[in-house]
Amino acid sequence: MDEDTEQRELHPLDDPPTQTIQPEAPPEPVVDSRGRGLGGNRHLGSVVLSFLGVLGAYGAIDYAFYRTLGPGLTVYQGGAVSDHSVVAAGVAAACLFVAAAAGRISALGPLLAGLVLGAGPCVWIVLDQASYVDRANDIPELWNHTSFGLVGASVVLYPAVAGLLIGTAFAGRWRRVTT
Repeated sequence: MDEDTEQRELHPLDDPPTQTIQPEAPPEPVVDSRGRGLGGNRHLGSVVLSFLGVLGAYGAIDYAFYRTLGPGLTVYQGGAVSDHSVVAAGVAAACLFVAAAAGRISALGPLLAGLVLGAGPCVWIVLDQASYVDRANDIPELWNHTSFGLVGASVVLYPAVAGLLIGTAFAGRWRRVTT
């Protein structure tokens, strides 16, 4: 009779009595042998993007520089700056941002671009400015006084590009948290 009274007291929606279950073995950890994703392509893409960004910025700055000087001038005489020069300077800034943003892909791109296209020419100017100017003047004009010579703006531009890109590479390297 005790069994009948216990079954009557259980409501149909009540949970059945719990039973002890033996715990299963923990699953084996998954080991990813691929590393961090794209591997060498990630580094190569960052290098190509950084170099193209810096070269695009140099071309845009060179275009803006010669448009600011005006026809036949070698020194800026003051006055209004053309809209084309301002737009070209904005394009140059965007190109340098793209080159620095490539550090999110891999720090190798901004590091190499900063060393090769920033620090290298900067050191060349410091060591032998005359040979730099001779070589820069040998570069053919692409279109209407636009070349990658950058003789006039190079004293300021190369150290700025080197600092931006090398700083980006080092900042990205130590930003990551390793576990």
